[in-house]
Amino acid sequence: MDVPLLEPLARFTSDFHISDRPATSDERLFTTICDWSSALLAGLGHPLYPSYLTALAPISGEIGPANIVGQPHGYTIASAAAANAAISHFWEVDDAHRESTTHPGITVIPAVIALAQAFPEIPTSRVRSAIIVGYEAVLRIGSFLGSDHYAVCHTTATAGTFGAAAASAHLLDLDVDRTLWAFGHAGTQAQGLWQLLDDDASEAKGFHAAVAVRNGISSAMMARAGIKGATRILEGRRGMLAAWHLRNCDLDWLRPGDNRMIDTVTVKNWPTCGQMHSTLDCAVQIYEAGSYAVPDIISVNVEIPKACTDIADVQVPETLSAAKFSTSFCVAATLAGRKPDLQGLQPTLLADTEVRNLASRVSLTIDPGFSARFPRERPARVTVTLADGNILSAERAFRKGDPEAPWTRSDLIARTRDVLALADRSLDVDTLIDWCDRFADPKCSEWSPNQLFSLANLSTPLHEAIS
Repeated sequence: MDVPLLEPLARFTSDFHISDRPATSDERLFTTICDWSSALLAGLGHPLYPSYLTALAPISGEIGPANIVGQPHGYTIASAAAANAAISHFWEVDDAHRESTTHPGITVIPAVIALAQAFPEIPTSRVRSAIIVGYEAVLRIGSFLGSDHYAVCHTTATAGTFGAAAASAHLLDLDVDRTLWAFGHAGTQAQGLWQLLDDDASEAKGFHAAVAVRNGISSAMMARAGIKGATRILEGRRGMLAAWHLRNCDLDWLRPGDNRMIDTVTVKNWPTCGQMHSTLDCAVQIYEAGSYAVPDIISVNVEIPKACTDIADVQVPETLSAAKFSTSFCVAATLAGRKPDLQGLQPTLLADTEVRNLASRVSLTIDPGFSARFPRERPARVTVTLADGNILSAERAFRKGDPEAPWTRSDLIARTRDVLALADRSLDVDTLIDWCDRFADPKCSEWSPNQLFSLANLSTPLHEAIS
């Protein structure tokens, strides 16, 4: 009988050891944990924080071993991990990946952190390797499912369930068979539809990450308890490929090789949907090089892959959450010198009449050549036509923060300061960087996930400090 499609990935997940990684992985692990932890802490300042806390924290008063950021007591593993997954996605500053079109960190790291708190005897080296295998799973399965899947399904939610399951299975030291069972349980729960964007419900996007993490952890726990899961959850007669009518998936994605997928992740430069980042980088280039007044802009043509219009084509955003998916609005803001960056994407920008007027002159055009290059690249071209007939144009294939254009350590730390400024309290950036450094250092034994939550709880929310 043929080997199940997910068995090679299950074997990798079970057998991987952190010593298999080159020394360069220390830098990548620092970048990864720094990106996610800063996004989590920043979520404390988002307007959705209290609502999600009400929805996802247990209402029965039950106490558990894991923390939800900003809360003084412990919660159950699944509740804490789910809440932290959603919270770390609020500002859209968490990492992303081109080929899989996912946000891997928010589905992997919350599961690992919650389980590490629940099982403090697990060594840090295994926590580190659990993150690596979790990224391997979500990125490989997301890339395997492809663009046809992404057109309808939020791959962060679907493939992310496997990422959380893989990380949890590895941390719990499941063997190959039980890891494959965990994948079966994960696949039967993988879900998340883009209809929320069509129905102006983008504030529910964080729930996709929460459900993926909760279900991924539960999948590993089911397998750990000896409950068998489907072993051919992808290719079976009534498996995922049949349910989603997927025909052209590339099997090579399911076979881990010598290089690790975590090294191919993007650390975002903009707190918006990643589909528009190359476009915004182009707009910055035009703004910085051009000499024009906003009223002199006759038209703006944005040429992009079809995937961008599928996800980031909100025409008239009424909320900041919707603005993150409006390419025309964000391009207009950038060309008007009001970049929708970590400081600029605020309610005042949403109310800016000059930006809204310019956004009405921005048109999106699907470029077939760009669509063919997606998702390996994120090509974009922006062309501005001025009243005097001059034309300003810029084109990019990759985004700032992509592996081809990575952040330096100093720039990443500066970015971390900007991200933490979104929180509702003053946070010690140096303490967070030290926590991240100690996590990434294979020689350091003085690291605990609890220290991250202590950092938030030791800080006074700004509204309380003012009152």
